[in-house]
Amino acid sequence: MNTISASLFLSMSILIINGCTKTETSEFTDWAIIESYISPGDYVNVKVSRQLPFSSDVEYSADDINTLSISVTINNTDYLLTPIGDGKYIDSSLIVTENTAYTLSFPFNAQIVSAYTYIPSRPENFSQSATSISIARIDSTIGFPPGGFSMPDPIELTWDNPTNDYYLAIVENVETSLDPIRDFGDNEPPSNIFRKSPTTIASTEIRPQEFQYFGTHRIILYHVLPDYAALYNESTTSSQNLTNPSTSITNGYGIFTGLNADTLFIEVRED
Repeated sequence: MNTISASLFLSMSILIINGCTKTETSEFTDWAIIESYISPGDYVNVKVSRQLPFSSDVEYSADDINTLSISVTINNTDYLLTPIGDGKYIDSSLIVTENTAYTLSFPFNAQIVSAYTYIPSRPENFSQSATSISIARIDSTIGFPPGGFSMPDPIELTWDNPTNDYYLAIVENVETSLDPIRDFGDNEPPSNIFRKSPTTIASTEIRPQEFQYFGTHRIILYHVLPDYAALYNESTTSSQNLTNPSTSITNGYGIFTGLNADTLFIEVRED
């Protein structure tokens, strides 16, 4: 899975999976928080952390986040993951494959934490209505032309989706030096990545206004599972209302989910 794209998934969910209910100290439970997004070609990898309480006066279990006994079961065979520090675990001999189920389990706080996922199929017949788009540079120092700017048509992305599965498109500028389309003034420049909401239909549009920079952009279409789509939709959940109804995790929180992707490219040129 592309590292930059992976960080997008993590940043979206971090408010939920690292939150905790603001309650009395006696009610605090030391839950394991799982973060894992796996796709074909990746190593099997998992990050485990603890939830962050509002109070500093809490009692944690004796479990060491960096020495947990985490196993992954694939086709009835168990594999023990290797800790690499900072709560991260990996098995570089286990390459994730399409249409394969993965079960995760480990003891934590006198309970067995378990999770299940599978790798969906790669998007089929992923296509775009254009491979380039021309947008006028907007420079506040020279003003706007009479009548304003004329924006080109949106880029239509389409794919096959006969079973109404969830898909998510992420667009990333891959230039080493970013060339802004508009003058950001004293504001912090926006990210070189933006994304569309998960959808169960077979198309989505990229509007010209969504591009922030000129240059080559990578369009990654992810075939995602319902648990990720639910987590996306719940990303505004308050940290005072920690729940975990959308994932397959037992005795823990977070997300353990599979995904698969196809990639196209589009060139954003100055008009």
